[in-house]
Amino acid sequence: MHTLILIPAFGCDHRLYDEVAEALAPVIHPLVLVADRDSFSGCVEQILASAPERFTVLGTSFGGRCALELTIAAPERVEGLVIIGSGAGPVADKAAGLRRSTRLRAGEMENVLAEMGDMVSHLPGPNGPKARDLFVSMGRDMGAERMARQSDALAGRVDRKPHLKDIACPALMLWGVHDKFSPAADGLAMSAAMPRGRYAEIEGCGHFPTLEFPQETAAILQHWLANSGLI
Repeated sequence: MHTLILIPAFGCDHRLYDEVAEALAPVIHPLVLVADRDSFSGCVEQILASAPERFTVLGTSFGGRCALELTIAAPERVEGLVIIGSGAGPVADKAAGLRRSTRLRAGEMENVLAEMGDMVSHLPGPNGPKARDLFVSMGRDMGAERMARQSDALAGRVDRKPHLKDIACPALMLWGVHDKFSPAADGLAMSAAMPRGRYAEIEGCGHFPTLEFPQETAAILQHWLANSGLI
């Protein structure tokens, strides 16, 4: 059975994907791999070391950028790419990213999680508060130092837009319409720049479709996987 590697978002673990992975398990082998190095090149090495020879990769936010970097670095191993809520451009404010890393290492993890938790989900949505609370719980379990390393990696990201035209595998950009971290327009633009890019969005959803609308997300993924010949 083909493998779908799932790379969680900043501060998150397998719980970001539990319901979606369960829904997809009959048609594809889900494998959650957490990346937590302090650079995206390090994260790519970390994921590839545990990945099968060929696979499809899906990542959310920080994990989405990992998935993009991985696909650019090792196109011969990636058969399909799914990015959720993560743009391809350079970091907008490197100093702000490094300040977050400093705050995490200085004992302000709870404040960082609370601030981000209020942004990760569309709170008026049916699962918005649940998604926010689970994000905070996952971050506490991950711990400040691992999150700080992920924050370091995010602060160092460079412009990958010129590489999008060279991504030859099937690619899906999946967005929540109310994503506060990465506008849905970013996903649409990325899909248009990739030769085999597709775009899908979920109404009433924020940054974490797999938590806020897991069944809808799984249905979109299964349809795309089938149409792309990956299952």
